[in-house]
Amino acid sequence: MAVPTGQHLRLLAETTKRYRAPYASEHLAFNQASDVFTGFFLPPRQTHGGIEACSRAIRRIEDALGVPLAIETGVNYLRPRGDEIPDGDFLAELVHVADCGILLDLHNVYCNERNGRQSVEEFLAHLPLDRVWEIHLAGGFELKGFWLDAHSGAIPDPLLAIAREVVPNLPNLKAIIFEIFSSFLPVFGLDGVRDQMEHLRSLWALRRPSSTQSALRSVAPVLTGLGPDVREWEDALGSMAVGRALRTPLDHELIDDPGLPLIRALIEQFRASMVVGVYRLTSRFLMLALTPDVFTALLQDFWSRCAPHQYAATEADAFYSDLEARGLNLPWFRKLLEFERASLLTIIDSQTRTICFDADPLPILRALADGHLPTEIPQQGKYEVELTPDGPLTVSGINIAEVTRTFPFH
Repeated sequence: MAVPTGQHLRLLAETTKRYRAPYASEHLAFNQASDVFTGFFLPPRQTHGGIEACSRAIRRIEDALGVPLAIETGVNYLRPRGDEIPDGDFLAELVHVADCGILLDLHNVYCNERNGRQSVEEFLAHLPLDRVWEIHLAGGFELKGFWLDAHSGAIPDPLLAIAREVVPNLPNLKAIIFEIFSSFLPVFGLDGVRDQMEHLRSLWALRRPSSTQSALRSVAPVLTGLGPDVREWEDALGSMAVGRALRTPLDHELIDDPGLPLIRALIEQFRASMVVGVYRLTSRFLMLALTPDVFTALLQDFWSRCAPHQYAATEADAFYSDLEARGLNLPWFRKLLEFERASLLTIIDSQTRTICFDADPLPILRALADGHLPTEIPQQGKYEVELTPDGPLTVSGINIAEVTRTFPFH
Protein backbone atom coordinates (compact mmCIF):
# COMPACT_ATOMS: atom_id res chain seq x y z
CA MET A 1 0.00 0.00 0.00
CA ALA A 2 1.09 3.56 -0.66
CA VAL A 3 0.87 4.45 3.01
CA PRO A 4 0.80 8.22 3.63
CA THR A 5 3.31 9.78 6.01
CA GLY A 6 2.21 11.03 9.41
CA GLN A 7 1.84 14.52 7.98
CA HIS A 8 -0.34 13.20 5.16
CA LEU A 9 -2.47 11.20 7.56
CA ARG A 10 -3.13 14.25 9.75
CA LEU A 11 -4.14 16.29 6.70
CA LEU A 12 -6.39 13.51 5.37
CA ALA A 13 -7.98 13.04 8.77
CA GLU A 14 -8.77 16.74 9.09
CA THR A 15 -10.21 16.87 5.56
CA THR A 16 -12.29 13.74 6.15
CA LYS A 17 -13.74 15.14 9.38
CA ARG A 18 -14.45 18.53 7.83
CA TYR A 19 -16.40 17.13 4.89
CA ARG A 20 -17.80 14.10 6.72
CA ALA A 21 -16.67 11.74 3.97
CA PRO A 22 -18.30 8.29 4.28
CA TYR A 23 -15.05 6.62 3.22
CA ALA A 24 -11.53 7.38 2.04
CA SER A 25 -9.51 5.72 -0.72
CA GLU A 26 -5.90 4.85 -1.45
CA HIS A 27 -4.09 3.10 -4.29
CA LEU A 28 -3.22 -0.57 -4.01
CA ALA A 29 0.44 0.15 -4.65
CA PHE A 30 3.68 1.23 -3.00
CA ASN A 31 5.91 4.17 -3.85
CA GLN A 32 8.67 3.89 -1.27
CA ALA A 33 11.22 1.15 -0.63
CA SER A 34 13.73 0.91 2.21
CA ASP A 35 16.04 3.63 0.94
CA VAL A 36 14.35 5.26 -2.04
CA PHE A 37 11.16 7.12 -2.90
CA THR A 38 10.19 5.91 -6.36
CA GLY A 39 8.06 8.79 -7.62
CA PHE A 40 5.59 6.28 -9.08
CA PHE A 41 2.97 3.80 -7.89
CA LEU A 42 4.42 0.29 -8.20
CA PRO A 43 2.52 -3.02 -7.89
CA PRO A 44 2.62 -4.80 -4.52
CA ARG A 45 3.96 -8.30 -4.02
CA GLN A 46 0.94 -10.48 -4.89
CA THR A 47 1.48 -13.22 -2.31
CA HIS A 48 0.01 -14.06 1.09
CA GLY A 49 2.77 -11.96 2.61
CA GLY A 50 1.69 -9.09 0.38
CA ILE A 51 -1.91 -9.48 1.57
CA GLU A 52 -0.77 -9.29 5.19
CA ALA A 53 1.36 -6.21 4.54
CA CYS A 54 -1.40 -4.41 2.64
CA SER A 55 -4.04 -5.24 5.24
CA ARG A 56 -1.83 -3.79 8.00
CA ALA A 57 -1.48 -0.60 5.98
CA ILE A 58 -5.24 -0.43 5.40
CA ARG A 59 -5.97 -0.74 9.12
CA ARG A 60 -3.39 1.94 9.90
CA ILE A 61 -5.04 4.40 7.52
CA GLU A 62 -8.56 3.56 8.72
CA ASP A 63 -7.51 4.07 12.35
CA ALA A 64 -6.00 7.46 11.49
CA LEU A 65 -8.95 8.69 9.42
CA GLY A 66 -11.80 7.19 11.38
CA VAL A 67 -13.64 6.07 8.22
CA PRO A 68 -13.63 2.89 6.08
CA LEU A 69 -11.08 2.65 3.27
CA ALA A 70 -11.62 1.67 -0.35
CA ILE A 71 -8.52 0.38 -2.10
CA GLU A 72 -8.07 1.46 -5.71
CA THR A 73 -7.20 -1.15 -8.33
CA GLY A 74 -3.86 -0.24 -9.87
CA VAL A 75 -2.23 -0.52 -13.26
CA ASN A 76 0.60 -3.04 -13.53
CA TYR A 77 2.93 -2.82 -16.54
CA LEU A 78 4.97 -5.86 -15.47
CA ARG A 79 4.45 -9.35 -16.83
CA PRO A 80 2.48 -11.84 -14.69
CA ARG A 81 4.77 -13.95 -12.50
CA GLY A 82 4.46 -17.64 -11.72
CA ASP A 83 5.06 -17.02 -8.01
CA GLU A 84 2.21 -14.52 -7.54
CA ILE A 85 -1.52 -14.78 -6.89
CA PRO A 86 -3.56 -13.73 -9.98
CA ASP A 87 -4.77 -10.13 -9.94
CA GLY A 88 -8.47 -10.70 -9.17
CA ASP A 89 -7.83 -13.39 -6.55
CA PHE A 90 -5.28 -11.17 -4.81
CA LEU A 91 -7.67 -8.23 -4.54
CA ALA A 92 -10.58 -10.40 -3.43
CA GLU A 93 -8.56 -12.08 -0.68
CA LEU A 94 -7.18 -8.72 0.48
CA VAL A 95 -10.69 -7.26 0.74
CA HIS A 96 -11.70 -10.33 2.76
CA VAL A 97 -8.74 -10.09 5.16
CA ALA A 98 -8.81 -6.29 5.55
CA ASP A 99 -12.64 -6.01 5.49
CA CYS A 100 -12.43 -2.92 3.26
CA GLY A 101 -14.07 -1.50 0.14
CA ILE A 102 -12.99 -1.33 -3.49
CA LEU A 103 -12.45 1.68 -5.72
CA LEU A 104 -12.72 -0.06 -9.07
CA ASP A 105 -10.58 1.83 -11.58
CA LEU A 106 -11.89 0.07 -14.65
CA HIS A 107 -9.43 1.78 -16.97
CA ASN A 108 -6.54 0.38 -14.93
CA VAL A 109 -7.98 -3.12 -15.18
CA TYR A 110 -8.55 -2.55 -18.91
CA CYS A 111 -4.89 -1.47 -19.26
CA ASN A 112 -3.74 -4.60 -17.48
CA GLU A 113 -5.73 -6.81 -19.87
CA ARG A 114 -4.40 -5.01 -22.95
CA ASN A 115 -0.86 -5.30 -21.62
CA GLY A 116 -1.04 -9.07 -21.16
CA ARG A 117 -2.30 -9.54 -17.63
CA GLN A 118 -5.64 -10.99 -16.45
CA SER A 119 -8.71 -10.22 -18.56
CA VAL A 120 -11.26 -7.74 -17.21
CA GLU A 121 -13.92 -10.44 -17.26
CA GLU A 122 -11.85 -12.89 -15.22
CA PHE A 123 -10.69 -10.14 -12.85
CA LEU A 124 -14.25 -9.03 -12.08
CA ALA A 125 -15.46 -12.62 -11.72
CA HIS A 126 -13.36 -13.00 -8.55
CA LEU A 127 -14.41 -9.76 -6.81
CA PRO A 128 -17.08 -9.29 -4.13
CA LEU A 129 -19.00 -6.75 -6.24
CA ASP A 130 -21.06 -5.48 -3.33
CA ARG A 131 -17.79 -4.05 -1.94
CA VAL A 132 -17.29 -1.76 -4.96
CA TRP A 133 -18.08 1.77 -3.70
CA GLU A 134 -16.69 3.84 -6.54
CA ILE A 135 -15.72 3.51 -10.21
CA HIS A 136 -13.06 5.44 -12.14
CA LEU A 137 -13.04 5.68 -15.94
CA ALA A 138 -10.50 7.35 -18.21
CA GLY A 139 -8.85 7.30 -21.61
CA GLY A 140 -5.37 6.27 -22.64
CA PHE A 141 -3.19 5.63 -25.66
CA GLU A 142 -0.60 3.19 -26.99
CA LEU A 143 3.12 3.74 -26.51
CA LYS A 144 5.86 1.27 -27.39
CA GLY A 145 3.51 -1.69 -27.34
CA PHE A 146 1.75 -0.75 -24.08
CA TRP A 147 -1.63 0.81 -23.41
CA LEU A 148 -1.02 3.65 -20.96
CA ASP A 149 -3.20 4.75 -18.09
CA ALA A 150 -2.70 8.28 -19.39
CA HIS A 151 -5.97 10.01 -18.42
CA SER A 152 -5.67 11.60 -21.83
CA GLY A 153 -9.12 11.70 -23.37
CA ALA A 154 -12.29 9.79 -24.14
CA ILE A 155 -13.23 6.52 -22.46
CA PRO A 156 -12.61 3.71 -25.01
CA ASP A 157 -15.80 2.19 -26.40
CA PRO A 158 -14.92 -1.36 -25.23
CA LEU A 159 -14.45 0.00 -21.70
CA LEU A 160 -17.82 1.76 -21.80
CA ALA A 161 -19.40 -1.54 -22.82
CA ILE A 162 -17.74 -3.26 -19.85
CA ALA A 163 -18.98 -0.52 -17.52
CA ARG A 164 -22.56 -0.94 -18.77
CA GLU A 165 -22.35 -4.63 -17.93
CA VAL A 166 -20.86 -4.23 -14.47
CA VAL A 167 -22.66 -1.17 -13.02
CA PRO A 168 -26.05 -2.95 -12.58
CA ASN A 169 -24.23 -5.53 -10.44
CA LEU A 170 -22.78 -3.01 -7.96
CA PRO A 171 -25.48 -2.53 -5.29
CA ASN A 172 -23.38 -0.19 -3.12
CA LEU A 173 -21.93 2.05 -5.82
CA LYS A 174 -21.67 5.65 -4.57
CA ALA A 175 -19.77 7.47 -7.33
CA ILE A 176 -18.57 7.23 -10.93
CA ILE A 177 -15.61 9.46 -11.81
CA PHE A 178 -14.14 10.46 -15.18
CA GLU A 179 -10.42 11.25 -14.95
CA ILE A 180 -8.40 13.48 -17.29
CA PHE A 181 -5.15 15.36 -16.72
CA SER A 182 -5.46 19.12 -17.11
CA SER A 183 -2.60 19.15 -19.62
CA PHE A 184 -4.83 17.24 -22.10
CA LEU A 185 -7.83 19.54 -21.74
CA PRO A 186 -6.72 22.12 -24.35
CA VAL A 187 -6.70 19.34 -26.97
CA PHE A 188 -9.65 17.30 -25.71
CA GLY A 189 -11.79 20.35 -25.07
CA LEU A 190 -14.72 21.05 -22.78
CA ASP A 191 -17.13 19.64 -25.36
CA GLY A 192 -15.28 16.35 -25.08
CA VAL A 193 -15.58 16.43 -21.28
CA ARG A 194 -19.30 17.19 -21.61
CA ASP A 195 -19.73 14.11 -23.81
CA GLN A 196 -17.99 11.96 -21.20
CA MET A 197 -20.29 13.34 -18.50
CA GLU A 198 -23.27 12.20 -20.56
CA HIS A 199 -21.79 8.70 -20.64
CA LEU A 200 -21.41 8.80 -16.87
CA ARG A 201 -25.01 9.91 -16.41
CA SER A 202 -26.24 7.02 -18.54
CA LEU A 203 -24.12 4.61 -16.49
CA TRP A 204 -25.44 6.06 -13.24
CA ALA A 205 -28.98 5.40 -14.43
CA LEU A 206 -28.14 1.67 -14.65
CA ARG A 207 -27.56 1.32 -10.89
CA ARG A 208 -29.66 -1.06 -8.86
CA PRO A 209 -29.05 0.09 -5.28
CA SER A 210 -29.51 -2.37 -2.44
CA SER A 211 -29.56 -1.90 1.31
CA THR A 212 -28.13 -5.35 1.91
CA GLN A 213 -24.50 -6.41 1.88
CA SER A 214 -23.30 -9.95 1.75
CA ALA A 215 -20.72 -11.28 4.15
CA LEU A 216 -17.21 -11.45 2.79
CA ARG A 217 -15.77 -14.86 2.23
CA SER A 218 -12.26 -16.01 1.59
CA VAL A 219 -11.57 -17.05 -1.98
CA ALA A 220 -8.71 -19.31 -0.89
CA PRO A 221 -6.24 -18.34 -3.63
CA VAL A 222 -3.88 -21.00 -4.83
CA LEU A 223 -0.69 -21.14 -2.79
CA THR A 224 2.27 -19.71 -4.63
CA GLY A 225 5.76 -21.13 -4.71
CA LEU A 226 8.82 -19.73 -3.05
CA GLY A 227 10.04 -16.37 -4.18
CA PRO A 228 11.02 -12.96 -2.87
CA ASP A 229 9.27 -11.69 0.24
CA VAL A 230 7.54 -8.32 0.39
CA ARG A 231 10.59 -6.35 1.50
CA GLU A 232 12.83 -7.94 -1.14
CA TRP A 233 10.24 -7.21 -3.81
CA GLU A 234 9.76 -3.57 -2.85
CA ASP A 235 13.47 -2.88 -2.50
CA ALA A 236 14.36 -4.54 -5.81
CA LEU A 237 11.51 -3.05 -7.86
CA GLY A 238 11.98 0.39 -6.30
CA SER A 239 15.70 0.29 -6.98
CA MET A 240 15.29 -0.85 -10.60
CA ALA A 241 12.52 1.68 -11.26
CA VAL A 242 14.83 4.61 -10.47
CA GLY A 243 17.75 3.19 -12.46
CA ARG A 244 20.10 1.96 -9.75
CA ALA A 245 22.81 -0.64 -10.34
CA LEU A 246 22.00 -4.34 -10.38
CA ARG A 247 22.72 -6.01 -7.05
CA THR A 248 20.49 -9.07 -6.47
CA PRO A 249 19.14 -11.99 -8.53
CA LEU A 250 15.70 -10.37 -8.37
CA ASP A 251 17.18 -7.17 -9.83
CA HIS A 252 18.36 -9.23 -12.81
CA GLU A 253 14.87 -10.76 -13.19
CA LEU A 254 13.16 -7.39 -13.14
CA ILE A 255 15.57 -5.70 -15.53
CA ASP A 256 14.53 -8.22 -18.19
CA ASP A 257 10.83 -7.36 -17.83
CA PRO A 258 9.70 -5.32 -20.87
CA GLY A 259 7.52 -3.18 -18.60
CA LEU A 260 10.45 -1.83 -16.60
CA PRO A 261 11.77 0.59 -19.28
CA LEU A 262 8.25 2.00 -19.57
CA ILE A 263 8.04 2.51 -15.79
CA ARG A 264 11.40 4.30 -15.85
CA ALA A 265 10.26 6.54 -18.70
CA LEU A 266 7.04 7.41 -16.87
CA ILE A 267 8.94 8.26 -13.70
CA GLU A 268 11.20 10.58 -15.69
CA GLN A 269 8.17 12.22 -17.28
CA PHE A 270 6.58 12.85 -13.88
CA ARG A 271 9.83 14.24 -12.52
CA ALA A 272 10.19 16.57 -15.49
CA SER A 273 6.61 17.78 -15.12
CA MET A 274 7.27 18.60 -11.45
CA VAL A 275 10.31 20.71 -12.32
CA VAL A 276 8.54 22.55 -15.14
CA GLY A 277 5.33 22.95 -13.15
CA VAL A 278 7.01 24.53 -10.11
CA TYR A 279 9.58 26.79 -11.82
CA ARG A 280 7.73 27.60 -15.02
CA LEU A 281 9.53 30.78 -16.04
CA THR A 282 13.00 29.45 -15.32
CA SER A 283 12.31 26.16 -17.10
CA ARG A 284 10.89 27.90 -20.14
CA PHE A 285 13.89 30.23 -20.24
CA LEU A 286 16.36 27.32 -20.18
CA MET A 287 14.48 25.42 -22.90
CA LEU A 288 14.53 28.51 -25.10
CA ALA A 289 18.13 29.47 -24.34
CA LEU A 290 19.66 25.97 -24.44
CA THR A 291 17.09 24.08 -26.63
CA PRO A 292 14.73 21.43 -25.22
CA ASP A 293 17.24 18.65 -25.97
CA VAL A 294 19.93 20.23 -23.80
CA PHE A 295 17.41 20.93 -21.04
CA THR A 296 16.34 17.27 -21.16
CA ALA A 297 19.99 16.18 -21.02
CA LEU A 298 20.48 18.28 -17.88
CA LEU A 299 17.43 16.63 -16.32
CA GLN A 300 18.65 13.14 -17.24
CA ASP A 301 22.08 13.81 -15.75
CA PHE A 302 20.40 14.95 -12.53
CA TRP A 303 18.16 11.87 -12.48
CA SER A 304 21.17 9.57 -12.91
CA ARG A 305 22.64 10.93 -9.68
CA CYS A 306 19.58 11.76 -7.55
CA ALA A 307 16.55 9.67 -6.57
CA PRO A 308 13.06 11.19 -6.91
CA HIS A 309 11.72 13.50 -4.23
CA GLN A 310 8.29 13.06 -2.72
CA TYR A 311 7.04 16.58 -3.41
CA ALA A 312 7.11 18.65 -6.59
CA ALA A 313 8.60 21.67 -4.81
CA THR A 314 11.51 19.69 -3.35
CA GLU A 315 12.15 17.89 -6.66
CA ALA A 316 12.25 21.17 -8.57
CA ASP A 317 14.38 22.92 -5.97
CA ALA A 318 16.86 20.02 -5.88
CA PHE A 319 17.27 20.15 -9.68
CA TYR A 320 17.86 23.89 -9.82
CA SER A 321 20.11 23.84 -6.76
CA ASP A 322 22.15 21.21 -8.59
CA LEU A 323 22.45 23.48 -11.65
CA GLU A 324 23.50 26.38 -9.45
CA ALA A 325 26.15 24.26 -7.72
CA ARG A 326 27.51 23.19 -11.11
CA GLY A 327 27.97 26.84 -12.07
CA LEU A 328 25.42 27.13 -14.86
CA ASN A 329 26.03 30.69 -16.03
CA LEU A 330 23.34 32.19 -18.25
CA PRO A 331 22.01 35.75 -18.24
CA TRP A 332 18.80 35.97 -16.20
CA PHE A 333 18.96 32.35 -15.00
CA ARG A 334 19.70 33.10 -11.35
CA LYS A 335 17.42 36.13 -11.16
CA LEU A 336 14.46 34.27 -12.68
CA LEU A 337 15.05 31.45 -10.23
CA GLU A 338 15.27 33.89 -7.31
CA PHE A 339 12.07 35.57 -8.49
CA GLU A 340 10.11 32.31 -8.72
CA ARG A 341 11.43 31.00 -5.41
CA ALA A 342 10.37 34.23 -3.71
CA SER A 343 6.94 34.05 -5.39
CA LEU A 344 6.36 30.54 -4.05
CA LEU A 345 7.44 31.51 -0.54
CA THR A 346 5.11 34.51 -0.58
CA ILE A 347 2.22 32.26 -1.56
CA ILE A 348 3.13 29.87 1.26
CA ASP A 349 3.74 32.30 4.13
CA SER A 350 1.92 35.47 2.93
CA GLN A 351 5.03 37.58 3.54
CA THR A 352 5.82 40.49 1.19
CA ARG A 353 9.16 40.18 -0.58
CA THR A 354 11.22 42.47 -2.79
CA ILE A 355 13.46 41.21 -5.61
CA CYS A 356 16.17 43.52 -6.94
CA PHE A 357 17.22 43.45 -10.61
CA ASP A 358 20.18 45.11 -12.35
CA ALA A 359 18.11 45.57 -15.50
CA ASP A 360 14.45 46.10 -16.37
CA PRO A 361 12.80 42.68 -15.82
CA LEU A 362 9.67 43.42 -17.84
CA PRO A 363 11.07 42.60 -21.32
CA ILE A 364 12.16 39.10 -20.22
CA LEU A 365 8.87 38.48 -18.39
CA ARG A 366 6.82 39.66 -21.37
CA ALA A 367 8.85 37.57 -23.81
CA LEU A 368 8.65 34.39 -21.73
CA ALA A 369 4.91 34.88 -21.34
CA ASP A 370 4.70 34.88 -25.15
CA GLY A 371 6.99 31.83 -25.46
CA HIS A 372 10.21 33.39 -26.78
CA LEU A 373 13.37 35.12 -25.63
CA PRO A 374 13.44 38.95 -25.53
CA THR A 375 14.38 40.70 -28.77
CA GLU A 376 15.27 43.98 -27.06
CA ILE A 377 18.20 44.67 -24.73
CA PRO A 378 16.84 45.44 -21.24
CA GLN A 379 17.68 48.85 -19.90
CA GLN A 380 20.35 48.71 -17.19
CA GLY A 381 19.64 50.19 -13.77
CA LYS A 382 18.26 49.42 -10.34
CA TYR A 383 14.81 47.86 -10.44
CA GLU A 384 12.72 46.36 -7.67
CA VAL A 385 9.75 44.01 -7.90
CA GLU A 386 7.54 43.71 -4.83
CA LEU A 387 5.70 40.44 -4.33
CA THR A 388 2.61 40.70 -2.16
CA PRO A 389 0.18 37.97 -1.08
CA ASP A 390 -3.04 39.99 -1.45
CA GLY A 391 -4.68 39.51 -4.83
CA PRO A 392 -3.14 38.95 -8.30
CA LEU A 393 0.53 39.88 -8.31
CA THR A 394 1.41 42.57 -10.85
CA VAL A 395 4.61 44.19 -12.01
CA SER A 396 4.01 47.44 -13.85
CA GLY A 397 0.70 46.17 -15.18
CA ILE A 398 1.79 42.62 -16.13
CA ASN A 399 -0.26 39.90 -14.49
CA ILE A 400 2.21 37.41 -13.00
CA ALA A 401 -0.43 34.68 -13.09
CA GLU A 402 -0.39 35.06 -16.87
CA VAL A 403 3.38 35.32 -17.08
CA THR A 404 3.82 32.11 -15.11
CA ARG A 405 1.04 30.08 -16.75
CA THR A 406 1.79 26.41 -17.01
CA PHE A 407 4.22 25.41 -19.72
CA PRO A 408 2.53 22.75 -21.88
CA PHE A 409 4.78 19.90 -20.79
CA HIS A 410 3.42 16.47 -19.85
